[in-house]
Amino acid sequence: MSDTDPSKGENPADLFRRQRDLILMASGDGIYGIDVQGISTFVNPAAARMSGYSVEEMLGRNLHELVHHSHADGRHFPSCECPIHEATRDGKIHRIYDDVFWRKDGTSFPVEYVSTPIWDDGRIAGAVVSFRDITERKRAEQDLRDSEQRYRAMFDGSNAAGFLIDAETCFVLDENKQTCALFGYSEAQLRLLRAEDLFVGAPGEIPAFWRKVQREGAAETETPFAVTAEGDRIPVRLSASRIRYANRTGLLVLATDLSVRREIEARARALQSELHHVSRVSAMGEMASAMAHELNQPLSAVMNYLAAARRLSKTEFDGESRTLQMVEKAISQASRAGEIIRSLRTFLDKGEAETEFASPYDVIHDTLPLIEPAVTAAGLSLSCELDPDAPHTLLQRVNIQQVLLNLIRNAAEAMSEQAQGVINVACWSSNEQIWVEVADQGPGLSQDQQAKLFQPFNTSKSDGMGVGLSICHSIISDHDGDIHAENRPGGGAVFRFCLPVITPGDRA
Repeated sequence: MSDTDPSKGENPADLFRRQRDLILMASGDGIYGIDVQGISTFVNPAAARMSGYSVEEMLGRNLHELVHHSHADGRHFPSCECPIHEATRDGKIHRIYDDVFWRKDGTSFPVEYVSTPIWDDGRIAGAVVSFRDITERKRAEQDLRDSEQRYRAMFDGSNAAGFLIDAETCFVLDENKQTCALFGYSEAQLRLLRAEDLFVGAPGEIPAFWRKVQREGAAETETPFAVTAEGDRIPVRLSASRIRYANRTGLLVLATDLSVRREIEARARALQSELHHVSRVSAMGEMASAMAHELNQPLSAVMNYLAAARRLSKTEFDGESRTLQMVEKAISQASRAGEIIRSLRTFLDKGEAETEFASPYDVIHDTLPLIEPAVTAAGLSLSCELDPDAPHTLLQRVNIQQVLLNLIRNAAEAMSEQAQGVINVACWSSNEQIWVEVADQGPGLSQDQQAKLFQPFNTSKSDGMGVGLSICHSIISDHDGDIHAENRPGGGAVFRFCLPVITPGDRA
């Protein structure tokens, strides 16, 4: 049988009070009772422990004057304004979620409490108060507010336009100040827009980007444009990542304005183009004397053939076929001279180089006549091993010609101390790449030269500017290719560059 069984002679009222006391003792919340004058009638250990008093020190005392006498800022708190005492007057339950109680040592602690009236035969006999120390909750709430402020400060302080969109509907949920500045919308207007309303790109690009974010958790791209409220298009770097918050999925989006960077890049390209042009003009100046000699020969032949044709036309009335042959030869030589002049004018033309699909074989074949006179004048010769079946690729013909002319001219200068020699030019393809090689029979490259070969303003010539090979490196890099140099086992140096094989489909 239970120890609390009434059959053992224990009074039921005593049993109830004992169980009540056990409950009060075990409760983690502070609990005390007061009469209508505010004098305490019972206090549990938790209430005493939180207040810094003993149970005996609190029993029979006016607890408002003991633990609830002042507001948090130290102002006096009259008992007539106290919600705890109000329950003994109006008979209603009063709940307060943010107040303070005072400890014995004079410090306060935040509490929430409930004051419930005690009724006895239809009359209010007092109130029972249950309170809880909410220091940890307040600290957590403050930490949350601090975290929110830090998040807001970082979010609004970002140079990028940042906003949060709903992963399912793609409507804008939150945004920073930079977003409003970039797009020209107010916060209220942005909340009515979906993510795809704010960006444009190639057909299908933007929907594919959002699908990738949903699938992989994050993605970024630099090809879209942000569409402003006025309809302007601004180039942006767009990045997004999937996040979880409040049992929901959202996409955190950052859009960085690339307008300034694109302008700087455009100016850099313009300066680079200007430097390339200066280099081409310098190269052509050195080849001018040799080209003049080479041009004089076909032009002299034209004049001789035309003079012969004139004489024949006077003496041979039936020599029409011979006259025609002479004229045809004259036209052929004039055409040859015209082709050389046109090649020079194309190479020297100032402006943006056009991109085209072409075979490096054809580019090399058209370039060699420009440099061959200078090579011949130096007592050297060209040996070519060109694969006519080399695949086409996407290139800028004039710039690739400039690379070839620079490399061949450098090879000729490296062999300037020799009475004779051969410069080898080769072209072949392998592993989805097209290779072009220029090899000389000069003294080769020192370790110091190889280390700084493609750096700007590095030259071993007393009158050189040191920009030729740097420009070559820049041009090949712009073609997504690579260029390097090494010494040949039998002596001399070889410069080799590669270009990726690109098809019209790849371009699209």
